[in-house]
Amino acid sequence: MKKYPLLLILLLFFTIPLSAQVKNEGIPYIRNYSLKEYQASPQNWAVVQDHRGIMYFGNNYGVLEFDGNHWRQIGLPNRSTIHALAISKAGRIYVGGQNDFGYLQPDDRGVMQFVSLKGIIEAKHQNFADVWSIYTHEDEVYFCTVTGVYHYRNEQIKVYKAPVEPSGFPFYVHGKLLVPVTGKGIYELEDEKLVQLPGSEKMAPYSIASILPYPGGKALIVTEEHGIFMYDEYTGFSASKWAINEFLIRNKVNTATALSEGYAIGTILNGLLIIDSEGNPLQHLNREKGLQNSTVRSIYQDQKGNLWLALNNGIDYVESNSPFTVYDIRSGLPGTGYTSLLDKKRLFLGTSDGLFYKTLSEQENTLNPLPFTRIGNTEGQVYNLQKIQDKLLLSHHNGPYEIIGDKAVKLSDHRGAWLFMQLKKHPGYIVCGTYYGLLLYQMVNGQLEFRRKLEGFDESARIMEEDSDGSIWVAHGYKGLFKLKLSDNLEKVEKVSFYNQKHGFPSDIGINVFRINGKLVFTGLHGVYSYNGRTDRFELYGELNKLFDAAKHVGKLFEDREGDIWFSAGDEMGFIRKHSNGSNEVVKSVFNRLDGKLIGGFEHMAYYNSQNVLIGIDEGFVHYRPTFLQEKSLEEKFYTLIRQVRAGTQTTDSLIYGGSQVEENVEAKQVFASLPYTLNSLKFTFGAIVYDGIEDVQYQYYLEGFDQGWSPWMSTLQKEYTNLREGTYTFHVRARNIYNQESDEATFTFAVAPPWYRSGWAYTLYVLLGILGLFLLKKVIEKRISQTEKRLQEEQEKALKLKEAQHMEEVLKAEKEIIRLNNEKLEGELNHKSKELTSSALHVMQNMEAVHKVKDQLERVMEQVADKDTRQQLKKILRSVDEEIKIENNWEQFELHFNQVHQDFLRRLSNDYPDLTYKDLKMCAYLRLNLSSKEIASLLKLSLRGVETSRYRIRKKMNLDQDASLTESILKY
Repeated sequence: MKKYPLLLILLLFFTIPLSAQVKNEGIPYIRNYSLKEYQASPQNWAVVQDHRGIMYFGNNYGVLEFDGNHWRQIGLPNRSTIHALAISKAGRIYVGGQNDFGYLQPDDRGVMQFVSLKGIIEAKHQNFADVWSIYTHEDEVYFCTVTGVYHYRNEQIKVYKAPVEPSGFPFYVHGKLLVPVTGKGIYELEDEKLVQLPGSEKMAPYSIASILPYPGGKALIVTEEHGIFMYDEYTGFSASKWAINEFLIRNKVNTATALSEGYAIGTILNGLLIIDSEGNPLQHLNREKGLQNSTVRSIYQDQKGNLWLALNNGIDYVESNSPFTVYDIRSGLPGTGYTSLLDKKRLFLGTSDGLFYKTLSEQENTLNPLPFTRIGNTEGQVYNLQKIQDKLLLSHHNGPYEIIGDKAVKLSDHRGAWLFMQLKKHPGYIVCGTYYGLLLYQMVNGQLEFRRKLEGFDESARIMEEDSDGSIWVAHGYKGLFKLKLSDNLEKVEKVSFYNQKHGFPSDIGINVFRINGKLVFTGLHGVYSYNGRTDRFELYGELNKLFDAAKHVGKLFEDREGDIWFSAGDEMGFIRKHSNGSNEVVKSVFNRLDGKLIGGFEHMAYYNSQNVLIGIDEGFVHYRPTFLQEKSLEEKFYTLIRQVRAGTQTTDSLIYGGSQVEENVEAKQVFASLPYTLNSLKFTFGAIVYDGIEDVQYQYYLEGFDQGWSPWMSTLQKEYTNLREGTYTFHVRARNIYNQESDEATFTFAVAPPWYRSGWAYTLYVLLGILGLFLLKKVIEKRISQTEKRLQEEQEKALKLKEAQHMEEVLKAEKEIIRLNNEKLEGELNHKSKELTSSALHVMQNMEAVHKVKDQLERVMEQVADKDTRQQLKKILRSVDEEIKIENNWEQFELHFNQVHQDFLRRLSNDYPDLTYKDLKMCAYLRLNLSSKEIASLLKLSLRGVETSRYRIRKKMNLDQDASLTESILKY
């Protein structure tokens, strides 16, 4: 691997040895668990982890059990506070409460319960107040109180009383139990007696917070308010000269623990301090840096080397053993991360809030770190910071700047600068891509001077590269790709060629240009491309394209000093490692926790050396150390556990399995249960025992005997099955963590008994009933045959009767048809007579009119005739005419015929309406004949007005409504 001067500069700043497993760059990821999540007291006292990875916390309300997904509370019978927890080599969790202690053990349903050991203590020693610490060694357990030590072994407890009560808290160091005694010194448990350590009187005035093992058989004695002392059994006790003592004295030590490398010290006033074995501070965390509370009561390093803190208010998980730390607002760096640069001893970080820097120094004290300081005149959006020809050039929303000292000096009166690029064909010139084209600068006597805005191109130039011909390729975010040819005198853009989907790209958007292996490569919405100058088109770049998911847009590519290619694609990032045999390896799973945190379109990944990579994220920057236990961390095994199985129906619910096995063996994961058919609906609750990236863990499951195969990966923590048939089933579940590792399967086997109606004795009964049924069926069939024969005979008789009835019905139909035809004939005759009668009446009317005319004429002639004889003859003729009129007006004859035709109409009308006169009846008869008013007037010798008057009189006598028609009423009568 090549060495560079920059690496030496960084090593001056990042002085922490890799074996320390603690990074002091930035702040580690911290997960806060508040009382709202674990639903207990805010105050916590102890932490321990079992062999499965499940965490246990001593809380004021009891023991809290946490598997990364689910919290459970295990109380003591006296509901006391839990101050101490410990785990034995065999995996048993020991618990110390107030005036009681014991261990946790699952019952026959797998529910973790507290088992008290107080019953085997002699009665005179059963009053011991609080258990403050517990230590295990092989098959021995020491329960430590201020009145003495309770030694549990082989189901017996021996008590070693303290020389003075109350004494300090005992500690187990290098296989020895050491008991601080107030005012006297430190005692060691030796041959079941407490013997004072020689020279320990020196420690008598001090309250001791912890005694920890130290290399070389020595011990560190951490006092509450007087710093750290060193103990060597040969040289005795001596105060350490460590610089952290002042910090510890000022902030009061509450607890301390030895880490795999170094020590962690919890204070009352100022959080957590991690130091190495030489007392050098590595990491300091308090409330201002992400802890929920600055009072740390207990510290525990879990199986992955990360820290759990029991706080005075809450529980915190600190990923101290991680290659990632964060620079954000807690480090004095506000905004979203866009650019970084390490120049000499200054680290520059550009965000959406401005450009910040701090001076790097190997003497920097973790307890008093130098803050990030904002460069003057850089408030607002920063895009890029580049070092070109020993000039620090800043691309800012407000325009192009040069960083001189701790201020930014504007290079020209323009706004919106994206980045700078030195022209290879013209070494003394630098172009700046802006929101609206390109600016040209020239280096003159060591100063950068503005020359001009290059005419001929006014598009945004955020991403650009220069090719071997001196052409500038500019990628526009949503328009396409421009190829610019500058004039020889750099006066303008001489030629602009435009490329988009028509030239081989999958779309006009998402096109970028980068320099990889000394060549320009282009990324489209899908795929990586190279430019073919002969065809003037873009073609898939096979060497790189095959390494990326075709469905993901490659937004960033850059090559580091080692030849590895860093990338962002979609929401993920990683790098392509080149091996000496020419093969490529894509490394990205380690970065999965950063998925979705990079700034889309402005991804920043700065590789400085194998120890230091800076990545811009939405809340600042992530510092990544590639060699920090990466391989080991990713290969660590993790488990998926079935945490609960419940069975029942909507109205009943029964706990079948509580998540813990009686035999605490992770490899023996299979559990068996036998269930009645009434409990054939089950709900499984499960979870992966991981704590980093738990939100991104996914699960697969299937029920053997029911499902066809594994389910898709999903984030659900429960699965229900309802109405299962009888049989034996095995539920399988496994998890995939944020690094795409898969856990082993957890299984739960159960048998569902058949319902009573499908049991063995039920089937025997069914056989007997079947035989009986066959016998009864024979009898029934015989009876049915007899009944069928009888029924057939009856049906034959019914058929004959039916035929007779049908014959009679046909006869009746024929008779009805004859009657109908007769009625039609009679109705026709009646209509004909009615028409004749109407015609006759009209004929009479016409004759009468003629006769009256003749009569009138005769009367006029007679008046004019003077001759007496002649007048006498005319009178005879008039008498004959009058006789004829009387004959023609014979109403009785008309009434007789009219009643015959119209069913006694006049008689019925006269009876129903006796007030009707003779003339009224005649009027009604003519209306019945549907004669018009004019015709009626001639017949009745009335005027039309007289007819209307007569009609009105009849309406009134018949009590007809005003709206009713007299003619329609007469016709319907």
